[in-house]
Amino acid sequence: MSCKKFRILLSAYIDQEITKDEERKLLEHLETCTVCARELEYLEQIKRIFLLKERKEPQEFFETRLFSRIKDIRKRPAWRAYLPVFKKSILVVLIFFLLIAGWVSYKNFFYFRGTEVTSDLLMDTQLERNFEEELLEIYYGPLG
Repeated sequence: MSCKKFRILLSAYIDQEITKDEERKLLEHLETCTVCARELEYLEQIKRIFLLKERKEPQEFFETRLFSRIKDIRKRPAWRAYLPVFKKSILVVLIFFLLIAGWVSYKNFFYFRGTEVTSDLLMDTQLERNFEEELLEIYYGPLG
């Protein structure tokens, strides 16, 4: 067997839930494999910690309170059950949109290019035609 299969047997070995044949094979493997032996020590330490821990009895009417809370949770609207999950993502999206809005307003404030044209640059159509004629006369001479 591979180490992977023996590691699965370690927990059953600690709880004394394996056959004698499996136990014999496991002990033979542990003599040669230090990694699995360390894993066994680790699991035994965890078991000792739980055995030493004082067992507490539940408070009076614990089950009644528990089941009533479960019923209350079922009565709540579905969106309230998912709200804690989405709080952070909603906050991230809100911050993203605020940053975009700030960036757009910054661009509009500091990079504003006015569309107004000063009145001395405005020409009416007649003046524009006269200007074109003057240019043509300058470059090509008087028109016939």
